[in-house]
Amino acid sequence: MNYRTLASIALAGGAALAALTALGPPAAAAPFDPCSAISQGRLRYPTGSAQHLVLAVSSDYASNYVVVTECAKKGRSWTKVTETQGRAGANGFARPGQKREGDGKSPTGSFTFTQAFGMGNPGTRLPYRTLRESGDCWGATPGESHYNDYYSGTCGQTDEDLSTIMQLGSYRQAAVIDYNRPKPVPGHGSAIFFHVGGTSPTAGCIAIDEARLRGIMRTLAPGDRIIMGPRSELFRG
Repeated sequence: MNYRTLASIALAGGAALAALTALGPPAAAAPFDPCSAISQGRLRYPTGSAQHLVLAVSSDYASNYVVVTECAKKGRSWTKVTETQGRAGANGFARPGQKREGDGKSPTGSFTFTQAFGMGNPGTRLPYRTLRESGDCWGATPGESHYNDYYSGTCGQTDEDLSTIMQLGSYRQAAVIDYNRPKPVPGHGSAIFFHVGGTSPTAGCIAIDEARLRGIMRTLAPGDRIIMGPRSELFRG
């Protein structure tokens, strides 16, 4: 190839580059808004009678990082109220129906909130239990009568000592996620809560900053829901 040909190609390439530069950089993808996606009918899971939804969405099953978004129902649409970063189970999310006790995974699906607990009611309309310094427990032993439910007394060795965990910080505030309840299947997982945290992964719960959690809890009422899992599982398109 001779010099004149090379020069022509260089000039043509320069003109093309100038034209592309004049158009500006490629448009960035719009941030994903789960509330808008629900309004568009893209959610795969039911919302039931909920007036407020909490969405805990990860990038994939293996990730324990989630974006937690609160959506409020306005007529037939859902509007974003607040959004924050959070953490899920250390081993990410279990596929639907595959959550098991002790697997370090959060369950995937749509679950109601029906009660809450902690150091003092932050203003939620959910039935609320103020924990004591000792004696508040949650069953996590498959086969026991109080499996995946609250009980008082001496906490079993493999159960959760809610009082102690409250004093350590995580259960200063918590809403109960109704996974595998009220009729629990032994061994399919227990003690799945929406609680204080957000910097470290959990054993299967969803955790966010305490101030953010208190704000969301103030809006929750019985029948409201949390929908949690990987984006590709929860939403179409």
